[in-house]
Amino acid sequence: MLKGRLKININVMYVIPAALIILFVMIYPLIYTFVLSFYKNDLFGSSMEFIKFEQYKKLFSDPVFILSIKNTFLWTIGCVSFQFLLGFLAAGVLNQEFIKYKMLIRILIMLPWVLPSVIGVNIWKWSYHSDFGIINGFLKFTGIVNDDIQWLTSGSTAMTAAIIVNVWKMFPFVMLMMEAALQSVPRNLKDAAKVDGCNDVSAFFKVTVPYISATSLTVLLLLTIWTFNAFTFIYVLTEGGPVHRTEILPMFIYKSSFRNYDFGKASAAGVVLFSITTIFSIFYFKFFFKEEKV
Repeated sequence: MLKGRLKININVMYVIPAALIILFVMIYPLIYTFVLSFYKNDLFGSSMEFIKFEQYKKLFSDPVFILSIKNTFLWTIGCVSFQFLLGFLAAGVLNQEFIKYKMLIRILIMLPWVLPSVIGVNIWKWSYHSDFGIINGFLKFTGIVNDDIQWLTSGSTAMTAAIIVNVWKMFPFVMLMMEAALQSVPRNLKDAAKVDGCNDVSAFFKVTVPYISATSLTVLLLLTIWTFNAFTFIYVLTEGGPVHRTEILPMFIYKSSFRNYDFGKASAAGVVLFSITTIFSIFYFKFFFKEEKV
């Protein structure tokens, strides 16, 4: 009896260091941010003032904050949709037996993903340059356009330009995960579907898609959370401009805290961002476990 208790206590001791790290690195800042959102606190204030929900009322009456929420959803939906579509198509092509030099193709496709984000985004920023960028040069050389396109300084193209960069950066991850999922589909299931009279297209939707659904949902969840909290791409490309047209929630939080020094407002916006991602995750897990039970 004593030996069993001692064994349990020893096992707990192994978990304590990791639990303490999570407590101080993740849980404590989260709780502190939540508490700070109810206080008026800026760099120039002598003390914090408890203002209850006034911070949130002020936040949701800010047109820039409302625009940043709209931009965040537009940014997330656009990025995740094309990331998953391109990654899945690339995985499907590489999964075909007649494709040669698969390893070389994988390495070339994976380069954007392994390249540091700041370096990759700066390459695109120079490519988007209205006067010296290679993109405008190519479009004018081929006769597609006659005038230079202001990719990053025009409200009509800035968000699209940012989405293209994020898709280019992250779709190789989707390809890697989905190719592994496609290779895990048992051959006998496909053969059984063909025996039952299914053609390749029908077998794909009736056998392959349900089999890889768990991986697909997991990849979509990861992409959504990463994109929702993305900061580097927008910051390096446009810093939220022009006129807040590409300002997403993480950029709004950054500007509120480190440029305007309104830490209470930034904390309230951070709580909103955390709440949105948490709600999305809860719906995902409910749907996932429902599928697992079925």
